[in-house]
Amino acid sequence: MAGEEEQQLSTEKENGDLSTTPKERSTSLKRLESGYCSVISQITSDGRIMVGHDIEILPDKERTEYASPATKAYEAKSRNLGGEHFALICGCATVPRVTTIGSYKGLKSLHILRLIEAGVIDWRPENCQKFALIYEKPAGKKMMESADAIPYKVSEDHLIPTIIEPAVKALSDFRNIDFIHGAINAENIYMSGMQGTERIILGDCLSSAPSLQQHPLYEMASRAVAQASGRGPGTIKDDLYALGICVVMAARGKNFMLGKSPQQIIYEKIEHGSYGAIIGRERIPGGVSEFLRGVLNDDDDQRWSIDDAMRWLEGRHINPKPSRVILKAARPLIFREKKYLDLRSLAEEFSKNVSDAGVEIEKGQFELWLKRNFEDKALRARFDDICEKEKTAPRDRWIFSVCMALDPFGPLRYKGRSIFPGGLGMALAEAMAQNEDIQIYGEMVLQQFFNDWIGQIFDELPDAAGIMSILEKSRGVLSQKMPGYGIERVLYMLDQEVACMSPILRDYFVLAPGNLLLALESISQSGTRPDTILDRHMIAFISVRERQMIDSHLGYVNSSNKGNQMIGIIRTLAAIQRRFFIGSVPGVGNWLISMTEPIVKLLKDHELRQKLARAIGRLQDNGNLTALLELVDDPILIQDDAKRFGMACREYKSLVLEKRAIESYFRKRKYFGKATGRQVAMLFSSVLSVIVIAGYVVLRLMNGI
Repeated sequence: MAGEEEQQLSTEKENGDLSTTPKERSTSLKRLESGYCSVISQITSDGRIMVGHDIEILPDKERTEYASPATKAYEAKSRNLGGEHFALICGCATVPRVTTIGSYKGLKSLHILRLIEAGVIDWRPENCQKFALIYEKPAGKKMMESADAIPYKVSEDHLIPTIIEPAVKALSDFRNIDFIHGAINAENIYMSGMQGTERIILGDCLSSAPSLQQHPLYEMASRAVAQASGRGPGTIKDDLYALGICVVMAARGKNFMLGKSPQQIIYEKIEHGSYGAIIGRERIPGGVSEFLRGVLNDDDDQRWSIDDAMRWLEGRHINPKPSRVILKAARPLIFREKKYLDLRSLAEEFSKNVSDAGVEIEKGQFELWLKRNFEDKALRARFDDICEKEKTAPRDRWIFSVCMALDPFGPLRYKGRSIFPGGLGMALAEAMAQNEDIQIYGEMVLQQFFNDWIGQIFDELPDAAGIMSILEKSRGVLSQKMPGYGIERVLYMLDQEVACMSPILRDYFVLAPGNLLLALESISQSGTRPDTILDRHMIAFISVRERQMIDSHLGYVNSSNKGNQMIGIIRTLAAIQRRFFIGSVPGVGNWLISMTEPIVKLLKDHELRQKLARAIGRLQDNGNLTALLELVDDPILIQDDAKRFGMACREYKSLVLEKRAIESYFRKRKYFGKATGRQVAMLFSSVLSVIVIAGYVVLRLMNGI
């Protein structure tokens, strides 16, 4: 670490939580601040939940009138701000719209709830982290208090100034920031002001993904047939459609949900069209009728945009064009003892009864019914193509393809799932949160179901090429099984707002890698830390959110060698600590130290091992992951060990050769020493012979004398 960074880290460590020093944060962290990812609460000594130093959430004062099926609401009070407030408490499964909160908060519209603060809080009642949205309490009451209540009735001459004009202006503001409300319904609209001069306020839309909590009544039939999590974000036109339904309910003072199931409402819309099903034969004021015909048009191309609605408010008359003609048979098809005249209803029923649908088609009467009742060349071509391509496919895939041919603008219906491509990420997040089977979603991507669906309506689908591109990337990711890829990576690629859904982090709301490290620090001190630090979810989450933190280390993180794997993990966590200027994390540091034995064993030199183990031990309770990384990933130490190991290897080789030579002599021990003995004997005999001969010569000479 550079000296300047080291000094900064030391300073921040003394000051406490580094996330509270915005002047010294990186650009990335400022981006995360604008996304409201930080933990913004603190628990006081007397147990109060404080957001910042000003707002207090009162968990003992629940306000059910502001809650939704997926959120709870509690009273909140501010020391400095005037007025009353309430806090919405959200879980991970609803996927709060974190990336758009800043844009929403910047709007100055009087017709939306005023957002005071938002962020992750430590929620004491459940001893976990939640996402909180703190709003100013709206004046007035709801247009409809509950799903089984009667809506507030507005007189005909007040419909435009009371409901339509404020809502359209608010939606125009949303359009300017590329934002979709996605939660306009009679239970989420407040009537503000004195009777006769009321103006509506659109309720919360940030606590969950668009359309996730919408009743099918407020959705077009083509979207309503999809599961709520699979509808996708929709468009401003869908907001206008929901507004049109609310206008009719206020005009007639009637709750269209009473006495009808969601399926009945959908079938009525399919049968009679949205305008016919909602308005029926009752009279609606002329001007408002024009608006309703425009926004409730079932043909997306002909349905009014926000510009059309604004022009209408300015007094221009726009003649709504009729909806696309719904294909209906002259004679019904009887399936499971029910009569069907339209293809969308039949496709919906086929998808829910795959076996019976297969039997019905195999009988041959279905194809004959199609040919006799529908003079549609495109339909005929789609059905013939499917019969040719899928005739040998498994029944689930075959019926899926048939349903897609019958209702090309409807969702993909497969094994009980019903989703649009744009809703795949949210549907996958919900399935993971509820521990459902997620293999089905992988099958849909790998078998290119979404690609087939897009191919049918490519020319009529906005950004079809972009959707195809991300789906192809997802298919490539699914084909790789290593951590960091697979279905987990697909989730974070497709839904940029979902929190990390690792089972290890089930009590934490982790929206960024910095929060992940802080969550691991908390887990490390809980006494129940798991055997692994980074699981598949965490690796994929970090790689998608901040790829420079981990992608260059993935080879190490996924290594089969435990030592290299731990080095990769330490590299990743140290990079996060440096990047987000997170202070000392002694719990994580000690956790990592307890798992460094495989790293130490990577060294060959026993003395170096002991030296490294002692140095690592001295970092206990230090919490500086970069210092730990510098020890275990020291290139000089590794090179020195490799050099010594090379020298030892060469010495060992030499000794082995010498040993082999000696062993070779011993293997020939029967003859061992004989050659040398012969040489010694020869030498000895030669010397002895010389001595004898010399003595003999001397004696002869002496005798001769």
